[in-house]
Amino acid sequence: MKLNNKPTDYGKWLYPLSLVVIFLISFNYIFNSKIDLNGDNCSYYMLATSIAQGHGFADITNDAYTPSNVFPPGYPLLMSIVRLFTGSFLAQKIMNGLFLLASSLLMFHFFKKQQIRQSVAVVAAALMLVNFQVLHFATMMMSEMSFLLFSVLSLYALYRSEEKGEPFWKNPFFYLTIFFAAYGYHIRTQGIAMVAAIAGFFLFTRKWKEMLGFIAGFALCLLPWMLRNKILGLGQSRYLDMIAMSNSWRPEEGTLGISEIISRFFDTLQMLVTKAIPNSMVPYLNVNYNAPTTLLEWLVGIIILLLFTYGAQQLNRYKYVFWFYILGTLCVISLFSAPSGNRYLTSALPFIETAVFIGLYTLLSVATRRLNIGKQFSPYILAVICLFACMPKLNALHKINNAQFPPNYANFFRIGEEVHKRLPKQTVVCSRKPELFYMFSKGAVCGYQWTEDDRTLIKGLLDSKADYVVLEQLGFSSTVRYLYPAINKHPELFRVVIHLKNPDTYLLQFDREKAAKMLSQDAG
Repeated sequence: MKLNNKPTDYGKWLYPLSLVVIFLISFNYIFNSKIDLNGDNCSYYMLATSIAQGHGFADITNDAYTPSNVFPPGYPLLMSIVRLFTGSFLAQKIMNGLFLLASSLLMFHFFKKQQIRQSVAVVAAALMLVNFQVLHFATMMMSEMSFLLFSVLSLYALYRSEEKGEPFWKNPFFYLTIFFAAYGYHIRTQGIAMVAAIAGFFLFTRKWKEMLGFIAGFALCLLPWMLRNKILGLGQSRYLDMIAMSNSWRPEEGTLGISEIISRFFDTLQMLVTKAIPNSMVPYLNVNYNAPTTLLEWLVGIIILLLFTYGAQQLNRYKYVFWFYILGTLCVISLFSAPSGNRYLTSALPFIETAVFIGLYTLLSVATRRLNIGKQFSPYILAVICLFACMPKLNALHKINNAQFPPNYANFFRIGEEVHKRLPKQTVVCSRKPELFYMFSKGAVCGYQWTEDDRTLIKGLLDSKADYVVLEQLGFSSTVRYLYPAINKHPELFRVVIHLKNPDTYLLQFDREKAAKMLSQDAG
């Protein structure tokens, strides 16, 4: 079914302006001015700082500036542009918000060009700006929003290359499609799903030469990063190793066999369809990720996917991109991770949500006409319903983002600040979440080995040249499982320097000489 799209003069500026206004209200309402409590956002910031300071893509937590490939380079490279002008992480958060706004505006323009009514297109694009999961990641220094933007840019450039109608080797938008898709992959490895979607688009539209040219161009864009890592001896991506790991948080549990990887794949896929997608799109549906899947969750998940399929059908030939992108995303997430909630779906949610809205609107429009209720169903009715449905979770996100740090993290950060005041920058401090600790200590940091062998853990501290160790209560099992037993078993190696209460948090000076002597006696 084609949806009539009658352009109006006021719509050319009023609809985009309305998206800007919605973004300003929603982003400001849930904005989190504090550092996020996950370590990855700090790692991104540190890599961006390294690039901005001329050290390249390297670990700056010590004077060695060790080259790194712990994350893909795309997002830190974008961050480094802002980092050249300011060290404020608030500026990085604002940049992420602008990435979300740009994605919404581009998606709106794309929908218009697919003969979707402007009022429908603007409401669909606005849903991206009020989804609590998307907004949650838009206000932290994480790669999801930049990845979303380059995914939308890939779709938009593909449309423009088709619209231009030139032979692909002469078409600048074809090369932009390759660049945007490849850069998206360099932001998140999950970007391979968009690459597969565009290749699938060319395949199903029987554009064989374009498909081969796109794949070849993408492969060429991978070479610089691959060659850099090979020359520096950094090996393959850590994400490939994660496929076979039984539990990435407990390496001692070993690796999985082929049958176990396949079983985990389908377990994760079921979780995504029945729990993660409904949890991200149906605000009043209570989802328990640890409980068995209910019949209601199956029904909601299937209905959402059917509406998504039907909505994407309204996008002409670009339905293939939407279908293959979401299918590819679900497969990539299921292959690389165990059931882990809806985090990894964040960048794909706008594609799912906008297509679901278009599908739902189309069905209601057909029903309205057939039942002679009216000439045209108004998309604004759905917009009002969606807004009221979103408000409880947006209010909850507002409260979370405006709350103070929990006491355990406040103590952890306070010790970091004390380290910054009292100790030389070269002093190496070991802790759980060392990247997060760095944001407050501004000095050298390291982690500890995740092993139940206390001797091996202490040897790791020596190898890292740790001077101090932070014993915290952040709630991670690795501290209780690995670090605390080693400290408790060898209290003579760890002298209390700072002790904060409620909860007990310690800065311990590590006696490297005694530790080295103990290990040498063991060897003897």
